[in-house]
Amino acid sequence: MFKRYWWSILIVVAMVLSACGGQATPAPAPAKAEPTKAPVAEPTKAPVAEPTKAPAAPAAPPSKYSEAPILAELVKAGKLPPVDQRLPEVPFVVDKGVLISEKDLPDWEPGKYGGTLRVGHSVANWAPDIFVMMDEAVFQGQGISMDGIRPNVIESYKVENDNKDFTFKIRKGLRWSDGTPVTTEDVRFTFEDMYGNDKLYPNGVPNEFRVGFSVKGEKGTTTIIDDYTFKISFPKPYGGFIRNLWIEGWKGYTLAINPAHYLKKFHIKYTKLEEMQPEMAKMNLKDEWWQYFAQKRCQNWDMTNPRCVDFPGLYPWIPKASGNPSVLMWERNPYYFKVDSKGQQLPYIDKIVSQQVENVEMLNLKLLAGDIDFMRESTGLVKIPLYKENEQKAGFRVVLTDMHVDSSGLRLNQTFDDADWRKVVRDIRFRRAVSLAINRKELIENVYYGYASLPLELVGEEYSKFDVAAANKLLDEMGLTQKNADGIRLYPSGKPIEILLEHGAHAPDIAPVADLTAQYLKVIGLKVTVKQIDPSLWGTKWAANQIQATVMWSHDRGWDNDAVSGSVYRAGVLWSDWVNTEGKQGEEPPDWAKKAYEIDARRWQVVSGSDEYKKIVAEGTAWCRANLPYINFVENVKYPMVVSQKMGNVPQSGFAIAANFSGEQLFFK
Repeated sequence: MFKRYWWSILIVVAMVLSACGGQATPAPAPAKAEPTKAPVAEPTKAPVAEPTKAPAAPAAPPSKYSEAPILAELVKAGKLPPVDQRLPEVPFVVDKGVLISEKDLPDWEPGKYGGTLRVGHSVANWAPDIFVMMDEAVFQGQGISMDGIRPNVIESYKVENDNKDFTFKIRKGLRWSDGTPVTTEDVRFTFEDMYGNDKLYPNGVPNEFRVGFSVKGEKGTTTIIDDYTFKISFPKPYGGFIRNLWIEGWKGYTLAINPAHYLKKFHIKYTKLEEMQPEMAKMNLKDEWWQYFAQKRCQNWDMTNPRCVDFPGLYPWIPKASGNPSVLMWERNPYYFKVDSKGQQLPYIDKIVSQQVENVEMLNLKLLAGDIDFMRESTGLVKIPLYKENEQKAGFRVVLTDMHVDSSGLRLNQTFDDADWRKVVRDIRFRRAVSLAINRKELIENVYYGYASLPLELVGEEYSKFDVAAANKLLDEMGLTQKNADGIRLYPSGKPIEILLEHGAHAPDIAPVADLTAQYLKVIGLKVTVKQIDPSLWGTKWAANQIQATVMWSHDRGWDNDAVSGSVYRAGVLWSDWVNTEGKQGEEPPDWAKKAYEIDARRWQVVSGSDEYKKIVAEGTAWCRANLPYINFVENVKYPMVVSQKMGNVPQSGFAIAANFSGEQLFFK
């Protein structure tokens, strides 16, 4: 079969090995002694009344916060208020173990101000590494996990009434990047004037504000208590609401809080249509003010789009016009609400610049030339030797961290329109046989270069091993003993078992894994034909139930139990359609598949990150091992993150993408 490259061991070894004070002010010199003189008599004068003087104003107390020199100059010039007036009364304090766990970032330290972070992107107006750095949510956890969840743009919160009532307090003094205070008016506007307007949101509030994060869940109600306090209540327990306001879907604070003072200018309730029409005409809109509003509103997903330049935000950096359509630029937000444990306002880095290039390969060439300071999204395991070879010359270092998505899994569509196929693939013995036929150690060695492990969490030890004899025995037990002249097993109908595996090559490992899968399954008498198709076509065909089998990644690692919530869709497209349409479309799933929804419903009821939550997550992974809704090839795939050698506060372990989520604490040493 395959042999591992000789440099793999060297790479592993390489990976393993891989303040200012001011001068004191001198004391004044003692005055010179004058010679003694005889007193001289002064003529008598009438007393003169002294004008009344106002008492001297007390000196302003020294600030407990400090700021970037570039902002201090603007304050000095009168263009910005002092840092104390730009921060909330209770800012978010970043220290060791706050944004990233101490285990993953043991050498955290307060950083230094300054510098421009150079990154790159290959799709116009979309810089994924920076999108994640800009993603601020209502809550903040450690890395991207459910651990260490704490208030972020809010100061505090309470969960009451059996996980039905959630009370939030916005940080008093929190300001949008244009200096306007953030208040519950921004919350009221979001729920009443946006979600409550049938032109903007025909279906009402998004699913995040429905019990169980479900289209059929009961809606929550929002109550404004005072200028900084609001409550969202649900008729049933919905503890997972916390997760929705933290990491689910990476939606950010714009899910609940939007700058009302700015957006009212584009809303028919506050601005007359004729006032908006001149600009609407330039956008080829007639009376569709709601489309105009949607173009003017910028959510966290839009912050790498030039249309959002200077849009009021709560992000560490604010998009600015670069003057070049191929260059995206962001500058520090002077009103950003976080400080470090020394009182330094974050972020440390002044500016971010991203240059667009033709494709991912060109990005890697720029990286190797020393023109990029941070790259995670577009790196690849296959390029590690190249990265290591150029580390010193290009001035970067490679950090091996974890991939936040589960790498490729084998989906066998159990609702594909083929009666013979359905009969065998719905037999758990067939799925187990397929899993046993996969030589995972060879995959780990040759596709993942040793940087992955067996899928013990979602497949289990018994069916993660490579055992062709056991696989053949299971297929024989199913009665699939007849074969044609080519050694291919036959369905009970007499037709050969031929599987068309179509994939979209969404990631570098998908194509080689798919090809090897075909080889592995041929050994147990299953013919697999592999066909690569356009990724967009793949998405269309999968959703239409037109793909029999495929290889694709999932989000199990960092998204906590997506193995359960997304598994039925991966196991049988029509089953998922039936659930999502309450039986109006698709096909009713079997009881074992329905169990996934019951587990997931209970997970959404309890508070994310709690002990009860973790028990339900464990129950979900046990369900996966028992049913193999889809078949993971490997788990814990490593992800090369490449950063400047001068950069500090870079995580050493954990999920690679967590470094993006904590971008405000990165700094140049």
